[in-house]
Amino acid sequence: MTHAEDETFPEGEPGPDPQRWRAATVILVAIALDLIDTTIVNVALPVMQTDLGASTSALQWVAAAYTLTFALSLITVGRIGDMVGRKRMISLGIVVFVAASLLCGVAQSTEMLIASRVLQGFGGAIVMTQGLSVFQVSFPPKERAAVFGMFGALSGVAAMLGPVLGGVLVDADLFGWGWRPIFLVNVPVGLLALLGVRAYVRESRAPQIKRLDLVGVALVTVALLALLYPLVQGQSAGWPAWTFVAMGCSVPLFVVFGVYEGRKAARDGSALIEPSLFRERSFVAGLLVMLSFFAIISGLFFPFTLYLQVGLGFSPLAAGLTTVPFSFGAMITSSFSAVIAIKTGRKILSIGMVVMGVGMVALIWTIGHFGAGISGWDLAPALGVLGLGLGFVISPVVDIVLGGVPVEHAGSGSGVLSTADQLGAAAGVAVIGVLFFNLLTSQAVPGANEALPELRKELAAVGVAAPAQERIADNFRACAKESGEHEDASAPPAVCRTIVPAGAVPEGKEKQVAAAVADASVTAREEGYGKATGRVLWYEVGIIVLGFVLTFMLPKRARKPEWEEDGADGADGADGADGASGDASAPATKAAEAAGPA
Repeated sequence: MTHAEDETFPEGEPGPDPQRWRAATVILVAIALDLIDTTIVNVALPVMQTDLGASTSALQWVAAAYTLTFALSLITVGRIGDMVGRKRMISLGIVVFVAASLLCGVAQSTEMLIASRVLQGFGGAIVMTQGLSVFQVSFPPKERAAVFGMFGALSGVAAMLGPVLGGVLVDADLFGWGWRPIFLVNVPVGLLALLGVRAYVRESRAPQIKRLDLVGVALVTVALLALLYPLVQGQSAGWPAWTFVAMGCSVPLFVVFGVYEGRKAARDGSALIEPSLFRERSFVAGLLVMLSFFAIISGLFFPFTLYLQVGLGFSPLAAGLTTVPFSFGAMITSSFSAVIAIKTGRKILSIGMVVMGVGMVALIWTIGHFGAGISGWDLAPALGVLGLGLGFVISPVVDIVLGGVPVEHAGSGSGVLSTADQLGAAAGVAVIGVLFFNLLTSQAVPGANEALPELRKELAAVGVAAPAQERIADNFRACAKESGEHEDASAPPAVCRTIVPAGAVPEGKEKQVAAAVADASVTAREEGYGKATGRVLWYEVGIIVLGFVLTFMLPKRARKPEWEEDGADGADGADGADGASGDASAPATKAAEAAGPA
């Protein structure tokens, strides 16, 4: 450890951890489990629905319970880590995550699975916040772009591994366990990560934080619940008045929470969230970018996975492999974008949003152009462009948001950052999920109409009379309409069992007509899902545009922490954050030199 490295840390704080890169490696393994479990479940949702008899709303909860628990827990567990020790907390988080994964793997009902996902989300929240906090306190500022770049690259790799690993495990049906190994695989890997954390991570805490702000915990938890629970549950409940009342109440609850935290910090310095964080322009603007960014990603993959597996009939493995170009693109750009951002600043984020927008429009066009005959290869170019755009955003924005957070508030800052991530993800799944299922209902009949010309041709070929053809067509449309509105996939509507009325088919032609109706049903489903997916993705384009606008709220350059040497970069000070005070200078040259060997 050099004297120069010591000078980058506040007075009284230990210098860089000599084992920091080993510690970072094992922490990234633990974080990878969390990130993989965010996406691995997607390809298994249809299999879970069949195996457990889950409704569509319950299916949403299997996906959303994890991210919702994240959003409710991150701020609190981040601050607890500041108090009791980050190594101790990340060890606890891995233990909770592993135990919850085991419970998910042996779940015998949808209710048990959702409850276990809640516990899993809590353990994952501890791992994520404490992992980012350890990076913040263990690495000098000049190395953080590199370590956060590794985190961003890991996000791309995990996004790729999740669907592929999920598809492999579900298709393999190991020991006849179906979807369960996607959770059980976490147990041995998690235990290895726990041993690594115990061996290499240095303990750290903020001594001045003496007690947990329990009132703040209660206020922020209730406020987040009031906002997110109605979004997830509203559709299946029919959007009763209480859902809008609850969402409306979340606004004053957040205001009360903010006022209370300001007074708490002034009174005894033990606020759950350090109010001074929100006086940093880069921190606030970065949170807004992260909120929209994760809403885009989570909002995309919930309907897209259902489109691939339920709409197009892809196997879990085929669905996972279809998303590889997206994840591979993200892995490529996220591996270097954090270092590029040292020189380009917020421009790299704006470029990333533009590239994502191009990819999303290309994906919409591809789905509409190829229709029911679409293949994974057809989707690959658009998904690859989307992934490249994602990688330009995910790595730099973490460094920009956390770069100016003092180490004593690392847990609080990483908790707020991760809350914005998961709040955006949960909101994206909830809102886009609601829109998608509504569009699926409205597009069921148009999808059926696309299949009817070929069905009529088949019926005429076997001698079905014109009046009987019309009755079959009417019943076919009715079946499509009721199936779109029907929540229980295991019990199709009665009209779907009587599409072909008695006496409508010439004797001896029943099997041919049944086969023709079955083929038409497949085409109708593919067309209906394709139309619904193409339309819901336009909402994603709107969120991308919003994210692009928000990037211009960020400083042109990331600020340095106030305690870093003012004279280190001399003449570069003019390139600091626009609108920031004079001590905010651009660390481009110094950070670029330091990031090279990493």
